[in-house]
Amino acid sequence: MGRLLAQHGWILHRRPWRETSLLIELFSLELGRVGLVARGARSARSPWRGLGEPFVPLEAEWTRRGEMGTLTRLEPAGPRPRLAGRSLWCGLYANELLICLVGRDEPLPEVFAAYEQLLSALAGDPDPAAGLRAFELALLRALGVAPDLACEADSGVAIRPEGWYRLEPEAGFFAVAGPQGRHVYSGRAILALERGEAVESSHRRSGRDITRCLLDHQLDGRVLNTREWFRSL
Repeated sequence: MGRLLAQHGWILHRRPWRETSLLIELFSLELGRVGLVARGARSARSPWRGLGEPFVPLEAEWTRRGEMGTLTRLEPAGPRPRLAGRSLWCGLYANELLICLVGRDEPLPEVFAAYEQLLSALAGDPDPAAGLRAFELALLRALGVAPDLACEADSGVAIRPEGWYRLEPEAGFFAVAGPQGRHVYSGRAILALERGEAVESSHRRSGRDITRCLLDHQLDGRVLNTREWFRSL
């Protein structure tokens, strides 16, 4: 592959390589997740200093002949969202999800749009729960593994707000008699998650648990560092 035209993107992860360079995971609009070498990016004279890190909107160009590309241009593409505290953790968590669940060279424009919406929400909302659930659902749907949040899996009957449902990650929601058992949620909480509605705290916890159950199934035992870090705090 030769030289690529400018791609809008965000750095998901970076780590030092050799004396002055970086290995970068970039999430781009048109090409998805790509691995890049940023030669000399850590040197004192590099024009890329301060740019080769997460949560900076970028325009990037690179050349590529194998799995990894070589960065040739990197410029800011807009104001940087200011993330701190819980919002910063949520952003790092979203980055780790993308690295773990999205393959390289797999364009996912709907996920890219949801990611940018999440960063915008995190920068301006002290309570990031709704934005994070929306991003998680967008990712699950793009991967083709999100269950129907409006209808029962076996019958196709609409989920009732007053009903109770058991979640099976590979199938969906099944009606049960009551709230007993693992991964059982109220219909009201499921529908609120589907509609992105702000609801009472117990339903918000249910929404978090639903997306976590679905994501954990896709992670297949892989532990997310951001979750462990947040627990340690």
